[in-house]
Amino acid sequence: MLRSDIQQKTGLTRKAIEYYEYKGLIKPNKLENGYRDYSNNDLDCLNKIVLYKKLGLSLDQIKEILLNGKNALPSILRKREYKLEIENERKDILQMIIDGKDKDIIDTKLKIIDRKESIYPRLERAFPGYFGQVMFSSYKPFLDDELEDKNKKYFDIYIEYLDNLPELELTNKEKEYIESTSSSIDMNLLDKINSDKVEAIDNLEDWFNENEDIIKEYDRFIKSDEYQKSPIKNIKDKIKNFMLENKYYEIAIPLIRKFSPKYDNYYNKLLAANEKFISLKDD
Repeated sequence: MLRSDIQQKTGLTRKAIEYYEYKGLIKPNKLENGYRDYSNNDLDCLNKIVLYKKLGLSLDQIKEILLNGKNALPSILRKREYKLEIENERKDILQMIIDGKDKDIIDTKLKIIDRKESIYPRLERAFPGYFGQVMFSSYKPFLDDELEDKNKKYFDIYIEYLDNLPELELTNKEKEYIESTSSSIDMNLLDKINSDKVEAIDNLEDWFNENEDIIKEYDRFIKSDEYQKSPIKNIKDKIKNFMLENKYYEIAIPLIRKFSPKYDNYYNKLLAANEKFISLKDD
């Protein structure tokens, strides 16, 4: 089938179909004349994507369903129910505050929510603003699970470690720059960046081949005078030196791996991928 046929049968735009091909969800044959030849399997996948997108599922969740079939649905449903349950409980507490309910009752309700809360909001609440954004925002994709009781001690040690770090020597302007840059990023874009980062680990060679020109251009840019004299270069150098001086990679990373099994899995893949990435760049 040609793309026009696929568009008619699915209602998808051309760019949407191209995007799902780029993400590896469909794999049409490329004809000699440059056209795509879409199979019935491609059509089936796209119809499923349309369905699950309408139900509010993320692309990662849809990929899981396409890979594992309907067996993936119960787990996805439980996670959605869990998030809705937490949100409803928060609304109930807000209503209790409006109604002037007893503080002890409200505190009891809050403790119940605290026990169910995922890892990232706990960290964000402990370290709001630029400091938290510098220290752990890049780990957000791996911190959306509940904190298991057996891992809480490692989480507490991580909190204590961060809290006892010396002042990060940034100017007020640099602090404001970090916060404004983070707050101006659209959350959907941030989620896409994080999703792409995780996906690249599992499909490094494909990712490298698709982005080789961009990687080379980036390498040239970070060596340029423009970048070397830029404010962001100065901020990055300060943060890197701060982490090295305070043994962040030796102390904090092992702790994150302990309280986040998802990050531990990613870290192990990252070690293997890093060697492969170096070899790909050298080829």
